[in-house]
Amino acid sequence: MKKILALLVVVMLFGSCIKEITDTIDKATKTNGVKWSPHIALPLVYSELKVTDILEETGDLKYIRVENDGSLTAIYSDELVSKTAEDIINLTDQNYGETFNLTAGELATLNTNGQVVVSYNRTFDYVFSSDEIDKVHLKTGDIDLSISTTLQHDVSMRMILPEMKKSAIGFDETIAANYSGTLPNQSSSNIDITDYIADFTKTPQGHSQIDATIELTITKQGSNPIGALESVSFTMDLTNQGFHEVHGYFGSDDFSNGIQTLNLSVFNNSSSGSFTIADPRVKLVFENSFGVPIDANIIQFDGTNSSFNTVSLTGYPSPLPIPNLTLADIGQSKRDSFTLDKNNSNLPAYINNRPHENVYEVQVISNPSGPSVRNWFTDDSKLKLIVDIEVPLHGTAKDYEVERRQPFEFELEEADQVEEIMLRLHSENGFPVDIATQIYFEDTTTYTVLDSLLTTDLLIMPAADVDGNGRVNQINPKTIDVVFDAARTDLIMQANRVRIVARFNTTTIGGSQPDVKFYEEYQLLLQLGVQAKLLLNQEL
Repeated sequence: MKKILALLVVVMLFGSCIKEITDTIDKATKTNGVKWSPHIALPLVYSELKVTDILEETGDLKYIRVENDGSLTAIYSDELVSKTAEDIINLTDQNYGETFNLTAGELATLNTNGQVVVSYNRTFDYVFSSDEIDKVHLKTGDIDLSISTTLQHDVSMRMILPEMKKSAIGFDETIAANYSGTLPNQSSSNIDITDYIADFTKTPQGHSQIDATIELTITKQGSNPIGALESVSFTMDLTNQGFHEVHGYFGSDDFSNGIQTLNLSVFNNSSSGSFTIADPRVKLVFENSFGVPIDANIIQFDGTNSSFNTVSLTGYPSPLPIPNLTLADIGQSKRDSFTLDKNNSNLPAYINNRPHENVYEVQVISNPSGPSVRNWFTDDSKLKLIVDIEVPLHGTAKDYEVERRQPFEFELEEADQVEEIMLRLHSENGFPVDIATQIYFEDTTTYTVLDSLLTTDLLIMPAADVDGNGRVNQINPKTIDVVFDAARTDLIMQANRVRIVARFNTTTIGGSQPDVKFYEEYQLLLQLGVQAKLLLNQEL
């Protein structure tokens, strides 16, 4: 928008003129005596402005595309990224434990032989809400083992998990509780299981279970007694789990990211008039790296202009074309897309509403059909939506009005020495657009319009002529002068804000407005000068 306002250079550069005028007056007021009325002329600006200069000042513009015929298309873009699988899937802590009561035979063997080895086979359930887990490659994790016994003898416990492997070697850890005179006899250990791969499919259930072997070795210590009822208890806690990959069935989850807003700043200050784009396009690109069926639908896509008129976009497919991935695609991502244009949607009406605020919401649900296939995720799996709004600079404008307010300050130390200030603007408009403008000087403390730059709205830059194809074939130069006498100068010195209003009309031929295109070579030449007529005193 900054460069669009550059088209209103009379106002934008007026502030830069002030310093030149003030410096000149300061020099002149150092002399006294005889009065005369010189004219001091200062060339201030020589500028060439292209269409690309205007567009590149809109902060949300992604890029400008030059088409094969040299015409221009502005691309506005927004990107919506879902939460990652790591953010959504929480591998909850798993807690296991049991107390083993030694049989009379086992205690007799210990007493006779001085040692007894007892093994137990168990199947541990992996509790994962109502979901099912098949395999997990752990990025982080710990196993906390502990044993506690009533025996006044040395006890070791070996925990074997053959389907939890690292570098093809199963988990196999031993913890020892050597009797030191205190009961209960206890010990604990923490084992890092980073990069282990646990397979929970090797039991008859086929998911969410893992087999374990627990081996107790009890070694008699001296003549310490052996009671008739002796026991060994253990706990095993699986904690702090993060994953590189996780496989299973994970139910129906909502991956939606809520309402999003895309601002088109080129429309921010438009207030009235009509504006048409011949062939706007909206392209939605979906990038998926989830190994799970996805159902996505647009819940809302509304564009609101500065007059608070809202148009809802229609024509998009339901459901949206989200690519599905198989197990062979793990770690990859796939893309699919669709494009809305004037032939399959109400997009022209949507864009011609001048929607500076575009609000959209996409609902994303996994496994919409239930457990039809097994799922997989990597820690970084996500769904990405890219919205590209393509605005070809090809269309019409009729009394299309842009308005902006900005602070203003104009001070002259020797204001009584100013008899007259004149600004001269020479333009050579290579755009097929008439530009009329008015600038109001306002006092916000009294809500008063003190003066205006021009006595009437003035066509300061006439449109260039176009041929039958809507392409510029002749530039129309124009020179205008704006004069501020002492009284008007005094008024604008009281202003603290300016309101800039510009009205645009594309070229009219035979009473009608053909669609015009903006081409890469189009440019606007601006020359601005200031002439100050001063009252000076000098003593001879």
